[in-house]
Amino acid sequence: MITESFINACFSLALNKNTKIKKTRSLFRDILQVLEFTEHTKTLEVPLMLKSKVDCLKKILEMSSNDKPVDAIMDSISFSEKFNQHNDFLESKINEPLKDGAILELVKQVLLRKKMAALFANYDELSKVLDFVKEGSSDSLDDLIFDYEVTIKKLYSNLMDSNRELAIQAAASLDLVKDDFKDVLQMILKKYDDTNATPTGFHLLDDSLMRGGFEPSRLYVFCGSSGSGKSTLLNNFIYRAAEKGFKDNSKKNVFIYITLENTIEESLMRTYMPMFGKTIPGMIRDITSGVNIKSLIQSKLDQTNSTIVMKYFPAMSISTIDIMGVLDDVISEYGKESIRGLYVDYLDLLRTETKYDLYRLELGHITLSLKTLAVEYNIPVITASQLGRGSYKVNDSKDLNLDQVSESIKKVEHADFIMLLTQDPLTGNVVHAKIGKYRAGKKNVAIDFKVKFDEFKFLEATTKSAEERGGNELLKMDSSRQEGYDKPKSPQDSGFSYINTI
Repeated sequence: MITESFINACFSLALNKNTKIKKTRSLFRDILQVLEFTEHTKTLEVPLMLKSKVDCLKKILEMSSNDKPVDAIMDSISFSEKFNQHNDFLESKINEPLKDGAILELVKQVLLRKKMAALFANYDELSKVLDFVKEGSSDSLDDLIFDYEVTIKKLYSNLMDSNRELAIQAAASLDLVKDDFKDVLQMILKKYDDTNATPTGFHLLDDSLMRGGFEPSRLYVFCGSSGSGKSTLLNNFIYRAAEKGFKDNSKKNVFIYITLENTIEESLMRTYMPMFGKTIPGMIRDITSGVNIKSLIQSKLDQTNSTIVMKYFPAMSISTIDIMGVLDDVISEYGKESIRGLYVDYLDLLRTETKYDLYRLELGHITLSLKTLAVEYNIPVITASQLGRGSYKVNDSKDLNLDQVSESIKKVEHADFIMLLTQDPLTGNVVHAKIGKYRAGKKNVAIDFKVKFDEFKFLEATTKSAEERGGNELLKMDSSRQEGYDKPKSPQDSGFSYINTI
């Protein structure tokens, strides 16, 4: 990790006056981070013969990160007897003939070592586990497996944190006159071009409210009371999007469904039944009469070159780090660009690797981790969550509010989109919904879905009108708030009986 040639290169970065390349504070801090990682890691100790040189470099970097000029640094260093042995070496680095390309290569080496330091922040724990395996010195096989799993999950977490930090650094600044816009413009296209969105499969949401559907790197949370159809809606999003397909279906479109709520057989039922309009007795008759269920589903998915990957885990058994493992497995088979969305049923049933004193803090951490995962993999993450007890008193979508989200307001803060759901207490076949938060579009939009729960199916329309709800507008978007958005379709065009903006 730390060699004398690398140390010498870092002196060049800190002291050399012959380059026009700007050396930033963050570069000096990055080098310090690499040095500190090596010093604090028992199995990667700095060689004793380099200790004085490293200490000298650290002092120079500290002063450089405070914008102290090279001449002032040298004057300060020479005052101390501690580093006198390095004076000639330091003087040679100040005027060393280096080309800009060489400086950039040195910077690259620093960043690589910084990433390694971030990835192996728990290097000592990993080394200890590997020694246990090699020497057979663990107390028991159970302890060894447990320690290994904890260590590997920490490595996954380090990778996610490191990549997120690099992404932030890459997009942290832009000189609008000097810098090239190419990379930033590509980032905008990937994130906001509606052709990159994963459809919800509902015309109203895709065509009028959500710019084509679920956008990459965003977290969507659908919060509902018990029985409101959260899981059913997530299943509907998946099969409808898979049926609808994309403009370019030349590559496989993969939808990943992770459920901690419904077992695999239940998830298969909730896909087949709404897809083919079957009730539970109808599906049982199909199975017993020899209908080829797989062939029917596959023929639908083949039309759009799509597949759905389902994974069931018991409640509270996995964390977002485990989900990363699932994503990586799917990516190894289909490729990263094929992943169209990750659907997690549901947020409150995930666990954290770190325990908190308060449950609401755990939920906030889980929500932030899902958001980070969406950014890291550049995919939309769609999940569900519970509403609090107050939602059971709601009779219409106008009564839904963000303060009804159970346990943690951090769920609201970290999500890009929140839709609130509750089942109509009188009819039972209507789900009232309201967009409570949407960073990329219009919020406080009330929607009613008519639902066939016996088929686990959300429909496009309701029987209620805006007038019956007390509203006075039909899908009327305020132009000052909707600049740049597609012109909404009329309720007749969209297939909805009404939409009431409140």
